Amino acid sequence: MTEDELVEAIRAIPGLLPPASREAVDEVEQVIGHPLPPLLRRLYLEAANGGFGPRDGVLGVAGSEYEHHFEVAHIIDGYGDSRDEFPGMLWLFDWGCGIWSVMDSRDPAGPMWLWDPNVGDEAFPDEPLFAPQNMTLAEWLTESLNGNLENAFQTSGLFSVAERRASFDVCPGELEYTPPECLTDDEIIAAMSTLPCLPPPASSAAVAEAERAMGLSLPPLLRRLYLEVANGGVGPGRGIQGVPTPDVYRTYEIVSCHRVWTAGRNPRVPPGFVWLCRWGTAIWSLVDCRDPAGPMWIWDPMGPHPRPDQADIGLDRSALTPQNMTLAEWLTEWLRGSFTRDFRPATLRAVAACRGRPVRPAG
Repeated sequence: MTEDELVEAIRAIPGLLPPASREAVDEVEQVIGHPLPPLLRRLYLEAANGGFGPRDGVLGVAGSEYEHHFEVAHIIDGYGDSRDEFPGMLWLFDWGCGIWSVMDSRDPAGPMWLWDPNVGDEAFPDEPLFAPQNMTLAEWLTESLNGNLENAFQTSGLFSVAERRASFDVCPGELEYTPPECLTDDEIIAAMSTLPCLPPPASSAAVAEAERAMGLSLPPLLRRLYLEVANGGVGPGRGIQGVPTPDVYRTYEIVSCHRVWTAGRNPRVPPGFVWLCRWGTAIWSLVDCRDPAGPMWIWDPMGPHPRPDQADIGLDRSALTPQNMTLAEWLTEWLRGSFTRDFRPATLRAVAACRGRPVRPAG
């Protein structure tokens, strides 16, 4: 979207706060010692004094009636504490749990950064406290208006968003790809059973309880994998998620993800879809359990991300897109080396395009 289009789209949002006064915007610029990025200045003066963007919106300037943050309503309120260490960085939007989206006001494009004091925990053991989001303010707001940023944050996190945006997608025409001949279910189980360092298989009771909790039947091949090979931890990306067991704690497993993202109040995907594999760049592979063959789907709310000279590279822009392969074909791809360690998850869209015409899910 152009800057004018963004301003008009945000102005059309119902229930916005009144715009800021020019004096209040000038005050911010005096404090930080340089002009605000032009887009943010226009939004404060022409659209609203805060309250636009994801969820309850960004902070405003002086005079804002922003009421969604219990400590601050004015972007300058916390600037004095950080200006020496992070000059020009404005804490713009609070995601909760101490996580903020921060804008570098020294650059007219307004590069966005991620502040997350929760780093070093199990979810993000190697992430920095302060990291670039690899998005400008205009890109951040565009993704927010489309709901993509919220979907990516909820299902993956902002570090994954930054990684997803770090490089451009492959055009299907640039991809050298030949699909391997699909293995049979028995061949897949036999090949996976020889892999080293496998977690123990799940019990039949644990698999049955997972199916009951989700209200569906797993595809036979996936059920065999859990019962005969391993309870998750194998496969492409970060490995297939397992079923929950009393003696094993995992941050991710298929039942908890299903409850939050499929059966919750704001379902991301149709009923019957199971969040199977987390790739780590805001991208997931899901399996449609309504079909015993287990058609595979891609969850990629931040893609595609083409180069500027390839504005339209012929890829489905929906967050949920078909992979155009079954679970058996997907596992065959992995066993045959298609999804090697250097495989970029964003290329899954190009692989899908090479495999055939996409279809939309029912429901």
